[in-house]
Amino acid sequence: MNTSVKYGIYTALALTVYFLLMKIAGQEDNFALRFLNFFILIGGVYFLLKYKFQKDPEPTSYFDGLIAGVVMSVAAVVIFTAFLALYIVAIDPAFMEVMENSQIWGNHLEIEQMAFAILIEGLASGVVISFAWMQYFKQFARKQTTNV
Repeated sequence: MNTSVKYGIYTALALTVYFLLMKIAGQEDNFALRFLNFFILIGGVYFLLKYKFQKDPEPTSYFDGLIAGVVMSVAAVVIFTAFLALYIVAIDPAFMEVMENSQIWGNHLEIEQMAFAILIEGLASGVVISFAWMQYFKQFARKQTTNV
């Protein structure tokens, strides 16, 4: 399995566990806590890139690292969005009202609109996070590419 996808699965699991913990604590409607999803994604990209630049036997260029972070983000966001859509459809249809009440995407949402909005939000975050982390990890990219 691709390392980026593997880390994407781990990150999606972390997002899912965090969501379920918020639900258990009765805080699923606390929009401010959703911002912690961003930090989970930051951590996922960080640990992927740390592995790619420090432990992966294959040398990783700047571009390879950037693409790895984006692929990891896509995997994590797609898996988490699928979980959330399944959760709303099969377990808690009333959660759609919580999403509407957040006033981010508007009222009268369909499940497809909600899923699309979460995908776009997560993918945009993933690209920005990957680019930001690569500003730190590019020092390792130079060292590896010059030693090859």
